[in-house]
Amino acid sequence: MKKALGLYAEKKYVKSSIFNELYVGGGSPSVIAKEQIVDILRYCRETFNLREDSLTKFTACTNNLSEEKISLLSSNKVDQLDIGIQTFDDSLRKILMLRDSRQHAVLKLKEAKRHGLYVSIDLLYNLPSQTLRQWKEDLKQALELDLESVDCYPLDIYPDTSLAKRIAMGEIPPAGGCATELEMYLEAYNTFKENGYSPTCHNRFSRLKEDFYKPSSEIVGTGAGFFMGRIGNFPYSDIEGVQDYIATVKKGVLPVAKLSRLSKEDEMREAMMLIYIRIPVDREEFNARFGKFPEEAFPDAIRRLQQKGLIEIRDNKIRLTEKGDPWRFNIAWEFFKGAKQ
Repeated sequence: MKKALGLYAEKKYVKSSIFNELYVGGGSPSVIAKEQIVDILRYCRETFNLREDSLTKFTACTNNLSEEKISLLSSNKVDQLDIGIQTFDDSLRKILMLRDSRQHAVLKLKEAKRHGLYVSIDLLYNLPSQTLRQWKEDLKQALELDLESVDCYPLDIYPDTSLAKRIAMGEIPPAGGCATELEMYLEAYNTFKENGYSPTCHNRFSRLKEDFYKPSSEIVGTGAGFFMGRIGNFPYSDIEGVQDYIATVKKGVLPVAKLSRLSKEDEMREAMMLIYIRIPVDREEFNARFGKFPEEAFPDAIRRLQQKGLIEIRDNKIRLTEKGDPWRFNIAWEFFKGAKQ
């Protein structure tokens, strides 16, 4: 990992760049040894130009997160833990084959808070056999823990996974339908808003001001299967296979599997994708960058969405309405149906 990061870091563009966030994600990097955690944090901070006020975030899983590791992360200036709780309900945790119990997961979250770390968790809804009552209990528990933010995701069931096979064999019931999914999302939306959280990012409800800033369009990262890279105008993804990834890096070669260059049309679409992460699109900024206003670049999409009450133009910005928020993914894709050059 360090060698791969070093290959990116030695490029002139990266050397001249200043980064505002260090994110150690994945899977669950909390599984690695304490010495490795310290080593990778130190290496990144010494190798890349990070702003003095940059944030460091670390992904973790409660079943391998000892209090010793929590203390270590806190003492090494990690600001936030992102933890995939998925659900607090023990019967649903069993269906998802999560290794620890609700009691253990809650204990780890409290320990992280006690060590001064911001805590953000993932919760899944519309799980097999999940009731609205169980979902409300998950939301209630999140509020009682006084977390900084909560990401709420509907369950996606991928083919050939253990969960998909168990559903197909009738061992567990299927997930609920679209109506159930929408009902559960709206329950989360209203519950968090009533308790001082605001919707932001892809699926997040947060109380942190940093979560409402316009995100950086560039990300330098690496890892087997990493797919969110962006350097300048070039999105990239790394080799998926772990052994192929390692072999390539050992040769001193960037482990890039796919590399593309954004066209002007791609960039305009990307600019409109801010709606998906609940960031208003500034009309004047769009015009200054592309020589036309959004409604000139995407006249049909904007007209349709306005007529349906899903977006609005207010304060010279195009933004989601409350009605449009549950459909933001669909709304964003409307801008991929064609742009006028």
